[in-house]
Amino acid sequence: MFKRLKKYNNIVVSGPQRSGTRIAAKIIAYDTEKAYIDEKDINYHDFRLLEWYLTQGNVVIQCPALCHMLHYITNEDTLVVMVRRPIEEIMASEHRCWGKEPMRIELFKYGHSSGIISHVKYSVWAKMQKPTLGKRAKAINYHDLENHELFIKDRKDFRWDQTHIERKH
Repeated sequence: MFKRLKKYNNIVVSGPQRSGTRIAAKIIAYDTEKAYIDEKDINYHDFRLLEWYLTQGNVVIQCPALCHMLHYITNEDTLVVMVRRPIEEIMASEHRCWGKEPMRIELFKYGHSSGIISHVKYSVWAKMQKPTLGKRAKAINYHDLENHELFIKDRKDFRWDQTHIERKH
């Protein structure tokens, strides 16, 4: 599905939390044979650590908490991928996992104190980040991932590690 992305030295996968960034990044890493770096490995919000991993090369980094910083990635051989999912589905997943409290820390990163964070992130991507990144920006549809062999369609009692995969030999 994503073998054509192998030409990029690094790939950063971001978007709203609950949009499918983890499974998208794992599928891209699997298809491109790059190392997968989870947001936990960059302490979620540490842009300097993300930049350090980019100097290592041949990585796919999942980082929804750094979505507000995507336009600062200047490495020309790094592709930046935005995962697109219907906002209603993201909100339903947020409510299931975290309740109805808005993601204030994420809103604050964009200068907002209220609102729907997935809408804010997609708006900033379209109006500023994608044009800034130019040919290094790509959006993918979450539901297109459902056709990949690694996608788990019937997840029960969601856990962050439910998308764990091992390369087939």
